[in-house]
Amino acid sequence: MIILYWIGKILAWPIQLVFFKKRIYYEDKKDTKRFIRGKALIVSNHRSLMDFMMAIFLFPFRKLYCLMSELIFSHGAFVSFFTKIMGGIKIDRRNYDFSFIDTSVNLLNKKKLLAVYPEGKVNQKNGLLYFHPTYILIALRSAAPIIPIYTDGTYSIKKRTRVVIGKKIYLSDYCNTIDPSKEEIERLNNIIKDKIQELSKICKERKNCDKYPKGLRFKYLFRDLGRCIAFIMNCWYRTKVYNKGKKKKNLKIKGGAIVFANHTSFADPLLCINTYWRRRIYIVAAEILFDNHPVRSKLLKSLGCIRVDRNINDIEAYQEILDKLKAGHIVIIYGPGHIDVGEEADYKTGAALLAIKANVPIYPIYICKRKKTSERFKVICGERYDINLENKRCNQEVLENITNDLKSKILQLRDDYNNGKF
Repeated sequence: MIILYWIGKILAWPIQLVFFKKRIYYEDKKDTKRFIRGKALIVSNHRSLMDFMMAIFLFPFRKLYCLMSELIFSHGAFVSFFTKIMGGIKIDRRNYDFSFIDTSVNLLNKKKLLAVYPEGKVNQKNGLLYFHPTYILIALRSAAPIIPIYTDGTYSIKKRTRVVIGKKIYLSDYCNTIDPSKEEIERLNNIIKDKIQELSKICKERKNCDKYPKGLRFKYLFRDLGRCIAFIMNCWYRTKVYNKGKKKKNLKIKGGAIVFANHTSFADPLLCINTYWRRRIYIVAAEILFDNHPVRSKLLKSLGCIRVDRNINDIEAYQEILDKLKAGHIVIIYGPGHIDVGEEADYKTGAALLAIKANVPIYPIYICKRKKTSERFKVICGERYDINLENKRCNQEVLENITNDLKSKILQLRDDYNNGKF
C-alpha cells in the first residue's frame, strides 16, 4: 500500500499545485516547519472534505495518516480501499469502538504523522465547533507533540488555500499524567481549541494583506516600476548608505518593521526606496499630496503610499498601516510629519504606538540634508530598536518617552556621522 500511496501522491502533485495554490504562514517558522521529523499529532479545524487531501501535500516528504468517520468507509469497497491507501484510520462512532486510540498510539510510537479533525464534521460556519477530546488521550499516551493548524477551507482554481501552522504544543507541559480526569481533559482540549482560534485570527490578518511576496506580481507592476524609476533617479541622487551594525543586518530586514526617519526633502521617499531596495516598502504620506488630485492619488497608492490625514485622528489610515505591519511589510514613517521643520522639532508618537500594537521593531535612520546639488545624499541606518514595556501600561507618557528616545538615536546618528565615526 505504501507504494500505491507514493505513486498517487507523485501523480497528483501537479494537480494540487493548480487547485490548492497553498499560501502557508507560520506562527514561528523556527519552531515548526513543514518538514517535520519524528512523530507528531496534527490537529486542525475542518472546513471542507478536501482538508485531508490538502494536508497530505502540506507535508511533502511524509506519509500522513488520518482519523476518519465510518461513513467514509461505507461508500463501497473501492472508496474504502482508496481511503486505507491514503492513510485513513476508521473511527466507528456508531458502535463506540475506541480501538482507534491504540492504533493511533502505535502509529505515533513508530514516529508517524497523524492528522485529527476534532470537530468531527465539516464546519462551514464562522467560528469553531466543539472539539471532541479523544485526541488528548492519544497525545498524552504517545508523548507526541501537537501541531495546531488552521485552514480557511478555500479550495478553488480561482482562489488560494491559506494555512497557518502553529508552534508545537507538548501536553506534558500542562499535565503530569497519561490518564487525566475529565476536567483535565477538557482543560487541555480548550488550550488546543484556543490556539487554533488564535491561528484563525492570524490567517484573517494575512488574508487581508498578504505577507511580502517575492518575485514578480502583476498587481505590483506599478510598485516595481516605481522602484526602477527610483533606481534610475539614484544616478542623480547618488545615495550613500552608512550602516551602524554588523554584516548590514539593518538593511536586510525580515518581516514587518517600521523605519523611523527625519524628513529633509521630497527626495526622502526615493532615498528610502533605494536604501531598502530588497523589499517593496510602504510610505506614510500626508493628505495634501492626495487631495484634489485623483490621478496623482491613484498613482501614489499604486506606488505604495498610505494617505494619512494629519488634521484628524485618522483611524482608517492607522488600521491600514497596522494591517501592513502585521502582514510582514516595511512601513516608512517620518517622525516630524513635515518637511524641513528643523532637527529639534517634536516627533509624532504614532510610530511607537503602531510598533507596540503590531509587535514589530523600529529601525531609526538619519537622512543628511544636501547642501549642494553636486553632493551625494547620505543615509545613516541605526540599529534595531525593540520596544519592551515590561508590564507597563501603554499611555501617552510612555509613547512620548519612546519617541524621544528614538529621536535621540536619530540625532546621535547625525553626530556620529559628523564626527567621522562611519
